[in-house]
Amino acid sequence: MDGIGRGTILGGRYEIDRALSRRDGVEQWIARDATLGREVTVTCFAADHPFASAALDSARRVAGVEDRRLSQVLDVGTETDPPVSYVVSEATHHSQSVAALLRLDTLPAEEVRRLVGESALALETARQRGLHHQILNPHHVLRSPDGAVQVAGVAVGAALTGHDGDDGDTASRDDVRALVSVAYAGLTGRWPGPDEVPGLETVSRRADGQLPSPSELVSNVPGDLDTLARTVLGDDEGPRTPGELARQLSPWSSDQVHGIGGRTPEQGGVTGVEQRGGRTSGTTGRHLAGGAAAGVGATGAGVAGAAGATAAGATRADDDLTDPRGLGTDPDATVVGRRPEFDNDETSTFQAAPASAYDPYVEEDLDPPLPLLTSGTAEPDRSSSRLALAIVAVTVVVAMLLGFLGLRSLFGSPDSTSADDPAAPGTSATSTASGTGGSTSSSASPSSGQKLTVSDITSLDPQGDGDEHNDLVDKAIDGDPETVWMTHRYLRETFTRSGKQAAGVVLDLGEPRDVGTVKVLVDGGAIDATVYVSDEKQIEGAQQLGQLSGTGQQEVRSSDAKKGRYVIVWVTKLGPQDTGGFRAQIGEIEVLS
Repeated sequence: MDGIGRGTILGGRYEIDRALSRRDGVEQWIARDATLGREVTVTCFAADHPFASAALDSARRVAGVEDRRLSQVLDVGTETDPPVSYVVSEATHHSQSVAALLRLDTLPAEEVRRLVGESALALETARQRGLHHQILNPHHVLRSPDGAVQVAGVAVGAALTGHDGDDGDTASRDDVRALVSVAYAGLTGRWPGPDEVPGLETVSRRADGQLPSPSELVSNVPGDLDTLARTVLGDDEGPRTPGELARQLSPWSSDQVHGIGGRTPEQGGVTGVEQRGGRTSGTTGRHLAGGAAAGVGATGAGVAGAAGATAAGATRADDDLTDPRGLGTDPDATVVGRRPEFDNDETSTFQAAPASAYDPYVEEDLDPPLPLLTSGTAEPDRSSSRLALAIVAVTVVVAMLLGFLGLRSLFGSPDSTSADDPAAPGTSATSTASGTGGSTSSSASPSSGQKLTVSDITSLDPQGDGDEHNDLVDKAIDGDPETVWMTHRYLRETFTRSGKQAAGVVLDLGEPRDVGTVKVLVDGGAIDATVYVSDEKQIEGAQQLGQLSGTGQQEVRSSDAKKGRYVIVWVTKLGPQDTGGFRAQIGEIEVLS
């Protein structure tokens, strides 16, 4: 948006810091409230936006609703220079949306019940004040690090898209359908439609054109949730207001429910036919996420049986549990290759896995502790012990010999190394690979040219939800190689099966400059990327500077400089993660003339 960028001050107190997302003329930024010394979220749109007045009015009405489950609106206003309207709300970028939580797995059924139940109560509070959401999807339901649930975008989002003209009954019913659709996505990992949701695959309909029930796709679906999805989404019956939906879902756990959700047949799960008698456990298999087991009462309407759910203290979401730097915060993430499509009812013929397959405490045969030893859980016999000691002794001797040879080469005569040896001291090995419009070097060979100043940096995600970790993007130009920008984590090195094939970052040089070299420090697994120079923040029409492939210090340079204001590092292949999945991690980017 023209006139809005880092350092812009709105309302005399909100200093724009970094971008979160841009889409359809609406931008979200993290800003600093100079008066109260806190971070806030600012939603900006042109002052002459066709629905600007309606959006500001809706925001003022939302500000008067008191419910901790609703993202709180703090301020609204309009500036003349630049001509922009804005809505200030509490900062939620440390929370994760349901869409982000679904990147690697489905959610425990009892956590789905809790998330949707709390959201329903929030929307019921808004409904009683004449406000509705109307465009709710998994990106709007947020879970904070301590497990608290919030709903973002009530009324304002619908006003900005011109969807706020429906009567109250219709709007309430739309919100109920959306909430149940979020529950469906949480249980199955797929969106029941009809509109697409960035980051989630849309479920395939059955051969008869009907929407499959959750239990036809995954195991461990409680009977009441399965019936609710079928009734609301398939038969257009059931609760008509969020309050009615909350009563039907209750009771739910007061704490975050940890674990994983149901399994697809491919993952060894059952289809849910055996699960319809009542609620099921919130944890399955060897993925049990510690915590004390807490029985959750099941006396609410439409609920049979009881639930054994793991209700423990809040932790970071799965994507960040294994992040050694603890950097991931993942607001409204994009993601995932999902599970195989089921176009018919054949999934119901799969047999249930044996009970031991889901028991985290069942012993299993272990790999031998050392080669040639017998496997198993028993103590090794005397002959095995002797063999193990012999192997250790040989290993020690070999290590000492290698150490001696290493010291000898370190303190030996320089003449002992051939000057023709490419690995000899004083020489360097450079690996280059041609790319269209330029070349790539995986070494840190010196580059000519002056370092150019980067005035701003944002993520570029036109095939997703527009936000590829914008909260971390500054770390790619902060001068500290230990801090990194990273993409979200995906199940495939080529992103998703649903159309997303790349993402990256855009560096703003402030004005058109001649760019001859771009250095990229790749952290973690090797990636493939193309570097472009452009006059616009888009790949279309951009000039290709070169390509890079690998990890560590990468350098893309061209014999003929490309002129443009923006430099785009466009990642097309992600690197493997030690903890599973794929992502790109970049420690630093430097642009030289």
